[in-house]
Parts: sequence; structure tokens; C-alpha cells
Amino acid sequence: MIIRIPYALPGLLLPLLLLLLAPIGRPAAAASAPDVFSSASLSASLDSLMQASYFSDEHFAVPSGTETRSGFPLQFVPQYSDSVYAARIEALNRKTPFNLTYNNHVKGFIRVYAVDKRIATTKILGLTRIYFPMFEAALARHNVPADMKYLAIVESALNPTAVSRAGAKGLWQFMYGTGSRYGLESSSFIEDRFNPRKASDAAARHLRDLYNIYGDWFLALAAYNSGPGNVNKAIRKARAASGSSGNRDYWTIWRYLPAETRGYVPAFIAVHYIMNYHREHNLEPLLPGFLYRDIESVEVRRPVSFERVSLTLGLPIEDLRFLNPQYKIGFVPAGNTAKGELRIPEQYARVFSDRENDLYDPVVTALDIPEGITDTAEVVPDVSPLQPSPPARITTHRVAKGETAASIARRYGISIRELAALNGLGGRMLIQRGQRLSIATTDTGSRKNSGRDVRYHRVRRGETLSDIASEYRISVRRLAEWNRISNKKIIRTGQKLRVSP
Repeated sequence: MIIRIPYALPGLLLPLLLLLLAPIGRPAAAASAPDVFSSASLSASLDSLMQASYFSDEHFAVPSGTETRSGFPLQFVPQYSDSVYAARIEALNRKTPFNLTYNNHVKGFIRVYAVDKRIATTKILGLTRIYFPMFEAALARHNVPADMKYLAIVESALNPTAVSRAGAKGLWQFMYGTGSRYGLESSSFIEDRFNPRKASDAAARHLRDLYNIYGDWFLALAAYNSGPGNVNKAIRKARAASGSSGNRDYWTIWRYLPAETRGYVPAFIAVHYIMNYHREHNLEPLLPGFLYRDIESVEVRRPVSFERVSLTLGLPIEDLRFLNPQYKIGFVPAGNTAKGELRIPEQYARVFSDRENDLYDPVVTALDIPEGITDTAEVVPDVSPLQPSPPARITTHRVAKGETAASIARRYGISIRELAALNGLGGRMLIQRGQRLSIATTDTGSRKNSGRDVRYHRVRRGETLSDIASEYRISVRRLAEWNRISNKKIIRTGQKLRVSP
């Protein structure tokens, strides 16, 4: 039976309805304790995540037409009877090592994903195209069931930069201590908990270790959420209450677990259900701009900034941040002891291969290195003095927090070599906060005047370099040089191009 219901119930009505409904398929005792990880709290969490830039509409392709692949009208919201939900979940249960069951806790979470937060769910469905292949590979390496990939949706809604109030971070919501035990680095420059590949491997290893302790995947999930200590305590209480030495089943210890954990596994079951029956709920994926098959990982051998990569490859810096959230300040601190990894759109991989050496220009690279990076490749040689172009006058700039020599050069519209030469910057050419730098500016107030006359153009859909050059009455060659664009002249919609000297 299909029931058409309003798009969403008022926020306080849903929890009240759940309290009035008796659980299906489990003893009433399992519903007697309060449930902090509730459908209402999940709904609020999804609301919060949807405000993040990662989930902004510009990253997703909206389907066209009035009919979906499911055959429902676009705005139709189907709901089903308890018997239909129970039968579908039982069908899933026969194909998974998890002990899936249906009750009103599960039903409440299904409603959040299928009714109340439908837009969030369609975006999550789209993001599975990026992350599920990566999750499945990591889980397979450590002999963890592939269906454990749904846990990341419960944890983070597939937002790689999600941060909980308790400080858990990333797709798999690692706390600092647990992440550190599994080799995830957290420093001023790198947050491996935000690294989808590394965090997925760490999560798979952690889940396998927990399963080896308990021999039950739902108990492993409970321990993942609340820690083994709380699960062990719940097992002891359940044994004392029943007088039995058994009770190592999740549902028999359910009432003795922390309140948040009592809703954790029902949410996992609901996600498992929605991911397999989303079309029956008229939920179609909103596809993100970057699909998994369109992304390649490339190795970075030397320290390099996102700005440098963006200028060299013609790749929008926003795309680099989107695909590489583990680099906290937009800088890859690669060096002799460790290589860096960058995920870039597939069409830029060939450009990277052709122009990789341009990334490591001795002067520019050294000036882009933030203070505190010491594990770099070979020391950069001294820069030969260069004379600023006359007529010129010298002004002074005091280095502010977070500034690099490269950003200061851009601000004043001068070349990095001019800045280096005028200030005698040799060797690694690092600058420090509070340091005074001499800046050569022209008397005529041209480009060497705080960058105020430097003009930029945001690439519109369908535009070419020739179109932009014609609009600003400059040559294509000059435009390509100013923006360090290769001979292939590849530009992207939304890319920012410099269009004046």
C-alpha cells in the first residue's frame, strides 16, 4: 500500500508520534529507554550539514523533466505500510551478515531520509558515486562487509569535512586519539581525518579490530560509536539482569547502552534500506560535479600551494579544495621523507604530467612555503639581484599573519623575482610575521600600486580564451602568459583570469 503524505511534518510532531508507536519485531523493553540519537536529532544534524559549502547546490546537477526514473511525478512523496517496510528489510537481511530488523526506531529514521530531508538524501545519493567505490576497496582489504559503507552516511552524511561538537572529524568521524592510533596525522598543515582515502582505510581497520573483539557486527558498530568500555559495561549489565553468561547480541543489550548508541544501529538499518530502495521512495541522485571515475590521484614531489597548482594547470582553486580537504591551508607539504597526494579532475592529469616541473620553480615554490614547513626537498639556490624597472619608488610592507611572499607580490602586482631581489631573499626565502619588506611601486600608479589596477575576469559558460582576449582587447598569448595557461588553452567555467598587466 502506498500512502501519500505531506512533504514534512512539524519538527515536534514526529518525535511524539514515535513515542506513541509500539516497537515492531522486538520486545517492548527495548523501547523503554530514551533515545538521544533520534530521528529529530538526525534531522537537525542534516539541516546543519546542508548549510556547509560542500552541499551547496552549485556542486550538484539537478535532474530535468517532470517524471523520475521511478515513474512517479517529481514532487510525489510515497510512503508504505509497516508490512512493506518489514518485508523489504527482511529481503536485505538475507543478503547481509548484519542482523537487520524493522521496528519503530528504524521507521522513524527512514522517514527522516525519505520524507523530511529528501533534498539532503538526494545529494547523499549523488555523493555515493564519489565515495562508495573508495569505501568498498578499503573494506575489502580488511575483510569487512561491503555494506559497512553505509556507516559513513550515518556518521557524516558523506561530508569529508564534517566536525562534531565533540571534535570528531571527517567522513568516518574519528576523534583525535583514535585517528592517531590508526596513523591519521593531525598537524597545522594536514588533517588526515579529512582525507577520504586514508580515513576509509583507518575506519576499515578499526571496525575489523572491533569485530575481532565481539564477533558481532552490530556490537562492533556500537563500540565504534561509544567505545568498547561502554559496550562491555552493557554486556555485564545484561548478563546480570538475565542471570545468563550469554547476551552478546546487540538487541539484548540495547537498553543498557548509552542513549546515543541506542539510536545508532537503527539509523544504520534505515540508511541500508534507503540506499537500496530509494527509487521506491521517488528519490533520485543529484549528481555532484565530480564523479569517482572522473578523478585521478597524482603524486606531488615538492612543497606546493593550491594557488601554484591552480595557476599552472588552469584548474580552479575551489575544485582543489573540494577534492583535497585534508590540506588545511591549501598547501601540500611534500618533501624528501613523504610524497604528497592530490586528487584532480581526470582531464587535468595529462596537463599535470606535462607541466609538473613548472610547479616546482625554485623561487616561486620557496616563497609559497608557509612558516613551519621544514621537511622540504633540496634548498633553493640564492636569487641573483634584479633591478626594479624605473621609474619607481620604494614603499614598505609589514608582513601580516598568514601572508606569504607570493601573496604579497600578487597584492602589489609585482613579480616574485622582483620582490626577492629587492629584499635580498636567498636560500629558502622564507618570510616571517612582522618582517618589513621593501616594495617597488611606479610613480604613475600602474600595476605596482597595491594591485588596485589589476583586473580579473570570471569565465562564463561557453567562453574561450579568444573570446575573453577580444573582450579586453589583448592577445591570446598575453592572456595565457598572465595566467600561466599551457598551450592547450584549457579553461573552466567559473575560473578567475587576470586580464590586465
